[in-house]
Amino acid sequence: MTSIEKDSPAVQVIALVGNPNCGKTTLFNALTGLRQKVANYPGVTVEKKFGRCAIGDGRVVEVLDLPGTYSLVANSPDEQVTMEVVRGLRTDTTVPNVIVAVVDASNLARNLYLVSQIMELGVPFIIALNMTDIADRRGQHVDVNRLSTALGVPVVPIIGHRGVGVDRLKTTFALASVSNQRSWPLPAPIAAHVEALAVALPSGDEAQRARQARRLLAGELAPDLDALRQQPAVAAMIQQQAIDPAAVMQADIEARYHWIDGVVTSAVRDTGFRGGDSFSDRLDSVLVHPVFGLGIFSAIMGSLFVSLFLLADPLMRMCEKSVAWLGKLVTGDMAEGTLKSLLADGVFGGVGGVVVFVPQIALLFLFLAVLEDSGYLARAAFLMDKLLSKVGLHGRSFIPLLSSFACAIPGVMATRTIENPRERLATILVAPFMSCSARLPVYGLLIGAFFGPSLFAGTPYESYIWLIQGGIMLACYALGVIAAAATAFACKVFLGRGEVTPFILEMPSYKFPQFSEVARQVWNNTSKFLTKAGTIIFCLSIVLWAMAYFPRLSPERTEAITIERTAATAPLTAGANDEQRTNHEIALQAVIDEAVAGAQLKQSISGRLGHVIEPVIAPLGYDWKIGVGLIAAFAAREVFVSNMAVVYSVSDPEADRTPLEEAIRNDTYSDGTKVWTPLVATSLLVWFVLAMQCISTTAIVRRETGGWKWPLLQMVYMNALAYTGALLTYQIGSRFFGF
Repeated sequence: MTSIEKDSPAVQVIALVGNPNCGKTTLFNALTGLRQKVANYPGVTVEKKFGRCAIGDGRVVEVLDLPGTYSLVANSPDEQVTMEVVRGLRTDTTVPNVIVAVVDASNLARNLYLVSQIMELGVPFIIALNMTDIADRRGQHVDVNRLSTALGVPVVPIIGHRGVGVDRLKTTFALASVSNQRSWPLPAPIAAHVEALAVALPSGDEAQRARQARRLLAGELAPDLDALRQQPAVAAMIQQQAIDPAAVMQADIEARYHWIDGVVTSAVRDTGFRGGDSFSDRLDSVLVHPVFGLGIFSAIMGSLFVSLFLLADPLMRMCEKSVAWLGKLVTGDMAEGTLKSLLADGVFGGVGGVVVFVPQIALLFLFLAVLEDSGYLARAAFLMDKLLSKVGLHGRSFIPLLSSFACAIPGVMATRTIENPRERLATILVAPFMSCSARLPVYGLLIGAFFGPSLFAGTPYESYIWLIQGGIMLACYALGVIAAAATAFACKVFLGRGEVTPFILEMPSYKFPQFSEVARQVWNNTSKFLTKAGTIIFCLSIVLWAMAYFPRLSPERTEAITIERTAATAPLTAGANDEQRTNHEIALQAVIDEAVAGAQLKQSISGRLGHVIEPVIAPLGYDWKIGVGLIAAFAAREVFVSNMAVVYSVSDPEADRTPLEEAIRNDTYSDGTKVWTPLVATSLLVWFVLAMQCISTTAIVRRETGGWKWPLLQMVYMNALAYTGALLTYQIGSRFFGF
């Protein structure tokens, strides 16, 4: 697939433009299917989605899904991108040949404001009238023919999430037309200022100059207007007008809505039927209730985390067995040596140790996609606004923070919708506290190994292991939320909140989640994680394997260990039979292998590095092997699991190696005490909840904040908090509770 760039072959480019929650992205998915791609616009962190669509006459067109906006007067980076693309002001993106304005039929008046601005662009466009079924249920039937006549362009009714009308829309692309230029009469005093400035503008016909003058006097910020303002004659003329830009903007809005009221009056017929309102209102009266609504939200989140263990466990076991089978198939007949160790321990032990957690990650994305597609997430944001405002955040912070449960990178990028700079900065600083999908493999390993059947076997709690594990998982997420709230409050105290911006949110209509859309989101997000596992984790696993494998023990040292262990092993009793001799030889060889592997690991690069940092992490209950994993996790948190798999696979290089959970439970110090205990696991959970260990997120924070000050402060603060939390957990647990 080619991207929509200036140097691309000449193809027709269709841009989808519309208000947030108008169904624009659902239509984009219906048009492009799997033939789509996601990137970023150069120079900004705004997501760029484009794909290919085959239309009725056999042609293939490029479809560009632009960020949702209520107006072409931009107030945020994503709105800025939409404005620049449709006005042809971006050099990195082709000017659309056709604009498809996606309009919510159930909120026609509000959506037509953006349409009134598109009409001035002089670009062919059509109207995709979405959610006509919802409008009909609300008793607001839109007459498509009258609306088309009023706007002067084709109007195609669709129901995007069902695919109704999409094929007809494809055949209408070729019929797109430029709407008749309309003027929006302003009050006489303001109109006189506009006319005076229009005369002074250097180029364009009369109508173009009038529109430019209107935008200039309204104080609109756009690259084409900036170029005009730099001209001395134009700048002097603007200053000479001495008119309040807010007054011009308000007059322009009122003029457009005066025209919109006439269009709605002529095109919308009130049927008097209100089939859908009562159900929606009754549902909202419960789900958005200030008390019951929060309780329901908490129950939904709790059920989500319990399900991550209850439903994912059998799938994870299947993945684990599949990876082990594949590893044995590939390496089973290979001779012992470096290559076999690389494949068995570096590749299958490292990457495979993370891949087994894909079912949990996919389930997390599934639940979030269902909540979003049903319309519930907007209600949750409304519920959380009052709580967030108490700690200095904004209701708009909820969606970025919720996105951070999947990955902090899109969560940080989503803060661009927050207009207040202080509220946006506070949200960026606390977003990494949300437990992202990269933490799930670590949580799953530690909770599964130390809070599972091995801990509760023979107790009354054995039948409720899944509930206990889900509760611990929920506690990890809750600890992150608490830390985020405390940090946000600290930002409010030390940074000041400034002027409080009101939280205005459009509630999307309730609907049953669309299976294809949910499946697409789960596939896209899970495949991104797998891609990461196949690149970053793969490369790091090879590096970690090499650090644990080299330098090798000398033959002399290996022989000395063999002699030492043989001498230290109790001799075989006289009169032993053949079976006893065989068992004695197997046990002796296992002791020798373990001693050689331990000496090899201590001599390796990882061992030496681990012993250097061990004094720093020993108060947390960690040994040097855990320390090496923590260092590796700064590249990506999930690498900790692959690192442990590599380390413990090197300790036991047989094809049928001990599963990782059992291996870490059985690891001991030289005096026989356990390296890993439930208390050590709890301390590690606290560390991973609070620590900042993601280079990619740090890079995005730097881009969003424009420098290194805030990302470095964030890294120092979060890791200091993590160290303190893990230290208190281990020391208090070991000294006062005897764990």
